[in-house]
Amino acid sequence: MNVTQNIVKEPVVTYNQNSIGFANYSKDKKLEPIVKWAGGKEKELKYIIPNMPHFDNYYEPFVGGGSVYTALQSKKAFINDKSEELISLYKIIKSEERNDFFTALDEITHNWEMLTKVAYRNKTFFIELYKKYSNNIIEIETLTNQLFEFILKHSEEFNGMFSTIFNFNIENFINEIKKNLVRKIKRMKELEIKKHKLPDNDILDNIETAFKSAFYMHFRHFYNSNGTYKIKPAFASAIFLFIRNYAYSGMFRYNSKGEFNVPYGGIGYNSKNFTKKIEYLKSKALQKHLENTTIENADFEVFFEKYQATKNDFIFLDPPYDTEFSTYAQNEFNKNDQKRLANYLIHKTRAKWMMIIKNTDFILNLYDNKGLNIGMFDKTYLVSFMNRNNKKTEHLLIRNY
Repeated sequence: MNVTQNIVKEPVVTYNQNSIGFANYSKDKKLEPIVKWAGGKEKELKYIIPNMPHFDNYYEPFVGGGSVYTALQSKKAFINDKSEELISLYKIIKSEERNDFFTALDEITHNWEMLTKVAYRNKTFFIELYKKYSNNIIEIETLTNQLFEFILKHSEEFNGMFSTIFNFNIENFINEIKKNLVRKIKRMKELEIKKHKLPDNDILDNIETAFKSAFYMHFRHFYNSNGTYKIKPAFASAIFLFIRNYAYSGMFRYNSKGEFNVPYGGIGYNSKNFTKKIEYLKSKALQKHLENTTIENADFEVFFEKYQATKNDFIFLDPPYDTEFSTYAQNEFNKNDQKRLANYLIHKTRAKWMMIIKNTDFILNLYDNKGLNIGMFDKTYLVSFMNRNNKKTEHLLIRNY
């Protein structure tokens, strides 16, 4: 049997205020995602919302950053994700511990802004030192020694950036500053040789990037050593949110030791407005949305069995894709999991549901069912890491209604 024979090409419709799906959507009440997350569906809302049914309660077993969850209104919401640190973030923002969480974020933001001031207060020193190195007046050894002297001279200032919340292993932060400054300056000279001399403002932007990369790497160290430092949950969630916002392209990547190893985003992230994100997380509108929500950290089937959706409810699904890149946050989702999911949705679910997933032969075979409505659309990825994803791919929008 040809599995594509039941597929209707381009059945999806974009925004139409007369669509049934708009019963649970209001542009004025739409909220932003909690956190940047790989595969977020904010850009696909134009396909999702017009194709939704009217519903009472909302369910999402793979919530991720919550692009769809925060955009919709319902009587009650039930969300879940296998990522423990992600769900901890949701719960902390909702809980009484959120004050500690926001205190930690305020400190991180304050120190982040301090690094900009350090770079600009000492701009003459950095620009002149770099130009001596760039013009071969001094060698890398002399440059390195002078940078180390600068750091030593300002060590009290760097040490004083951290209150008792994060005031441990400052030596690691100092070492990161040394490494990142030397690495960045050597890279700048290599680029000048290939292209052209950098203007002063570009030199300073790169110096600021080195400082902020060092700060990011220091907190990435905390993130990977959470157990060692016994960081309390509210502070750990603050570190997690910071890392997620400033990691290169919001990517997930872990090494063989299970350590998160995505680098800092670069110059474009230096002026990123983290304060705006924090103010949003503090907002009454988001707090009210979360108060109306039950949050779980479980396998999707355990979640569905615990909170059983009725025929008047709606389930949105954005599961990991059927590719080698289907391990997010160290939680594998393999073909057996895809089969379990399809079986549960097709044979056990009373609620209306919609799924967006990458089009593969395996997925088409799983959902080649006469009772399902399957459509296609194209999606352009913003990031293609190590050529693991095609920039342009066809996606499926699958519904049981």
